[in-house]
Amino acid sequence: MRHELVLVEDDASLREELAYLFEDAGYTVHQALNLDGLLDVLRLHPVRILILDLNLPGVSGYEIAQQLRETHPGIGIIMLTARSRTEDRVKGYGAGADIYLTKPADPLELTAAVASLSRRVLGERNTHDLSLDCLQGMLRAPDQPAVELTPAETFILRALALAPDATLDSGELMDLLAEQFPDRSAHRPSLENII
Repeated sequence: MRHELVLVEDDASLREELAYLFEDAGYTVHQALNLDGLLDVLRLHPVRILILDLNLPGVSGYEIAQQLRETHPGIGIIMLTARSRTEDRVKGYGAGADIYLTKPADPLELTAAVASLSRRVLGERNTHDLSLDCLQGMLRAPDQPAVELTPAETFILRALALAPDATLDSGELMDLLAEQFPDRSAHRPSLENII
């Protein structure tokens, strides 16, 4: 299984170069140039590793890291920045960085750092985790037969899995269902029936 990571870097050429490096190393790479792009990626993909620049348009990398520590506490964060002062490093670790590297980083060191952090972050997962196959509409548990899901059940489980803290209120779920399945009734009883 290919691990997924996201690059948040506003320099397009550097972002493409890093994407190529990690795709060549076997990762599925998503790209964003700011907080809004990152949040879009996190809503759609089960990313567990983030490579984050600090000098970004709008919200800084420090602020992004602090926010993610609250909303996605299990994500691994590597700060990759031109800021090399000790004060910057200390601030980066205080904001939530697991690893702080300065540009230009050696490609071997960078891929080794991502591999090491991936082992730790993915190793923290419970061995009894369920896995959701959205394409086939199947829910699987280790050493158990797979459970076939309806499209609506698959959609709800995916939305919950990608939500911060894996929670959404019923109103949000009904709105998402109405958007995804406009032919279905999006009322509380129908939601409760699906669940």
